Amino acid sequence: MIESAAVAWERLKNLAGFKGERDAILTATLSTSRLDDWRQYAPTFLKSEFNTFVKTRGLSKEQRHGLEQDLDYVLDVIKYEVTPQTQGLAVFVDGQAGLYERIELPFRLLNRLVIEPAPYIRPVVHALSLVEPFVVARVSRDESSLYLVDEWGVPQAEDELTGPWLRSSDRETGELSIKQYYAAARQDTLVELHYKEVGTALAKMLESSGARRVVLCAQHDIATAFKRVLPSAIAAKVAAEITFDAAETPAQMLERARQAALAARQQEIDALAVRIKEGLGAGGRGVAGFDGVLSALGRHQVQTLLVDRNYRPPGWRCRQCTWAGLAELERCPVCAGELVAVGDAVGELVRLALLQNGQVEVGENVPLLAELGGVGAVLRYS
Repeated sequence: MIESAAVAWERLKNLAGFKGERDAILTATLSTSRLDDWRQYAPTFLKSEFNTFVKTRGLSKEQRHGLEQDLDYVLDVIKYEVTPQTQGLAVFVDGQAGLYERIELPFRLLNRLVIEPAPYIRPVVHALSLVEPFVVARVSRDESSLYLVDEWGVPQAEDELTGPWLRSSDRETGELSIKQYYAAARQDTLVELHYKEVGTALAKMLESSGARRVVLCAQHDIATAFKRVLPSAIAAKVAAEITFDAAETPAQMLERARQAALAARQQEIDALAVRIKEGLGAGGRGVAGFDGVLSALGRHQVQTLLVDRNYRPPGWRCRQCTWAGLAELERCPVCAGELVAVGDAVGELVRLALLQNGQVEVGENVPLLAELGGVGAVLRYS
């Protein structure tokens, strides 16, 4: 069952703090789109990856038997319990500790099978960080509309707001004398009143939905006048503007708005990388590079973690504490605990940031982020 992004985030936070007894938690992420022949391909892929893991790790019969049971659970899920709307599936299993968790998404995930000491939540964190609800405000002088677009890109609510002069007309009988009078006058006070009513409705929609971005659809002069009457906190959330086109359908307008929202997000990621770079050094609130970010997480300083989507270096993590590193050592430098190999060391940084209620942002094609070492963070305090 596909749930809201808020529910998925809460479940990921719980998974980030999960610790089993055998240090072998099975995570499977799969594309279950109808465009892929996944029902035939997925079982073969999972079994092949599982056999490769078993051969390279030299597990005991008892360990192998336990993991085989976990794999059987995943195979049963994809055989019987995936809904037609699900495009991506993540399953986390540790049968010995009673962990049987799955998250279904309306977009595809890369096929992976990971068996490590902690649930491998990074792919789902990445996916969720790229989708957020946003509001589209289509504004004109007399009639305006507000659309709430949910995390999955589906319009969930629509609010029609009609200008004051139109409320005095009778569209059914054709008695247009009052409407004509006001429409001809185009009195600035009535137009401003309409903008303020739209702004009030917009503020309520943002508060109730938790959306952080607004895409404004209007002619340039109208957009300028509308933003002028908005409270500063609401005006700051106007992330993008698109021109009003009377000939297009609402669906076409919403698609343009979605593209504008994605472009605005990319600009915000670029700005976040700049903020991190400017905050580097003593007394600053920026930190970059794997070791620097890990140290900041150890002090619970990280407010916002920014990672390059394609930066997935292998590394090591401690079985006893939260230390992780890129270089192989004999013992954990923090607690002298035993180290275990992990396929994606940055995934450990993502897990720790989520566990500490930090915000995780994912960048792609951000040259400055690559210069920073593929990972950086804004700190809560210097």
